[in-house]
Amino acid sequence: MIQDHVYKYYIAQNRSCAESIFLAADEEYRLGASAQALKAAGAFSGGACCGSLCGAAAGGAMAIALATGGPEEPAHDNVEMREKIKAFMAEFTQAAGAEVCREVKPTHFQEGQRCLATVELAAKILEKYLK
Repeated sequence: MIQDHVYKYYIAQNRSCAESIFLAADEEYRLGASAQALKAAGAFSGGACCGSLCGAAAGGAMAIALATGGPEEPAHDNVEMREKIKAFMAEFTQAAGAEVCREVKPTHFQEGQRCLATVELAAKILEKYLK
């Protein structure tokens, strides 16, 4: 399960929410993520560095995109990917109370654990969209 790998990346390696969920999903499902894709996931750290879209949600969406369709298929034509991401985001938003970092963080942040609870929540939800 993706959740089994989250702590290692998020706490032990001090990765961001986006990097952690993306790396955990890649490890569990062997998605073939490149170093460049991981670097791109870092752009969503701290809600795209400004408290916007939650990094855990963004990393999950990136994992779904990587697992669905091929690189030659334009994203707007990849109906399966779009539907899975929409469903993942809706479920995450319902469970976390928001999809925006500055709204999620106040209720899920814990001293010493940062937003581990949010990353674990995203991992639990993401699991069904990668099976």
